[in-house]
Amino acid sequence: IRDSTCLSDPTQTYTLYIPSTYTSDRRLPVLLVFDPRGRSLLAADLFRDAAETYGWIIVSSDNTRSDTSWEPNMVAIQALWPEVHTRIPSDFQRIYATGFSGGVAVATVLAKSTGEVAGVIGCGGLNVGNQLEDSKLPFFLTAGNTDFNFSQMHGLDEFLAEQGNPHRLVIFDGPHTWMPPAVAREAVEWMELIAMRQGTRDRDQELIDKLWSADLERAQSVAAEGHALEAARRFREMERTYLSLHDSSEAKVAADRIEAGDEHRIQLKEARKGRGYEAKCQERRSVEFTRLSNSDVPPPIAQLAGNLHIRDLERTSRKPGEEGLAAQRCLNRLYVALSFYLPLNELPQGRNAQAATSYELSLLIRDDNAVVWYNLACVRSLLGQKSAAVEALAKSLEHGFNRYELLKTDTDLDPLRKRDDFKALMASIPTP
Repeated sequence: IRDSTCLSDPTQTYTLYIPSTYTSDRRLPVLLVFDPRGRSLLAADLFRDAAETYGWIIVSSDNTRSDTSWEPNMVAIQALWPEVHTRIPSDFQRIYATGFSGGVAVATVLAKSTGEVAGVIGCGGLNVGNQLEDSKLPFFLTAGNTDFNFSQMHGLDEFLAEQGNPHRLVIFDGPHTWMPPAVAREAVEWMELIAMRQGTRDRDQELIDKLWSADLERAQSVAAEGHALEAARRFREMERTYLSLHDSSEAKVAADRIEAGDEHRIQLKEARKGRGYEAKCQERRSVEFTRLSNSDVPPPIAQLAGNLHIRDLERTSRKPGEEGLAAQRCLNRLYVALSFYLPLNELPQGRNAQAATSYELSLLIRDDNAVVWYNLACVRSLLGQKSAAVEALAKSLEHGFNRYELLKTDTDLDPLRKRDDFKALMASIPTP
């Protein structure tokens, strides 16, 4: 792995990985990677082992962003695309794109705008079906079972099924995050199978048989653990994926058997109930966020917390099964909205009281985020709530805030600088 700079735009950089098996007479599949915070090395590392095994090149952008304007993403893909076509030994029929969260939209836009992307690996993103009408682009989708975009990825999978795109959905245990390396490998292997089906790589029956066995073992393991819904989906996906590659009758028989059983019916009902539960949570959020944003004086914290059912969600989130997972997803979505998205809208308008209320509500859900405590300290300082601001700042340091230079220069904290408690807090900061 090495750092590289785009020839067409030196402001754009990326992490490049070329497998050890590369020789100068070969052109290789390329995976373009779009992380929503430009964490190119972290994202590339997830795919590194699979890329080494299957001979893929990884090109992971340092510059893609989510939750800002779209311009950084357009600049990034406009600089990376020439790299793939001029400097990198790419197999032009096998250029893939992957993204996490907002990076899924970047990968999809690239595929739509160029018409030359062979497949997209989407992790924890929003439903981008509106970008894919009349497209037959292969999609490997994945999300954590407590990811707040879990239902969005299911919705995209359903859209792709209706439209007839090659698609696979894999759920892993976890929140809103990149998939684990094992799932990244499964995604690369699935794209290898699709390439063989589409004739963009040579058929390798030994590899097909190996991947069939691995898929079968995973599906059987999921079934043995009692996850009927997930097992049936995996068997159905095998039936589709291996069409013309391998006898898939075993997968069809297994899927038929599971789907005819009571446990599948029960779990399907629970899944639908969970999605309805999340929809109701979304309705409550919309109502309360509108009330908060439209208020001159924010409603009391206790009133908003009650209307958002925060304590009820916490109790429900501890329950086993889909009900508990759905509540965890609701809490995770509520937390990220209160700790980030709502203040992001309020602060530019000078609505510091509303932003402070939002941060305080988020801390009722999770009180260990140093950045949230720091941001709360800043808005409390601007609101003239000086003692409360210093208390929030102390909490921030307690939970690991270590941008010490920012504490010295941030003008939001200027109203606190003459206070003895603030000076004492600054004196406690470790010196370099």
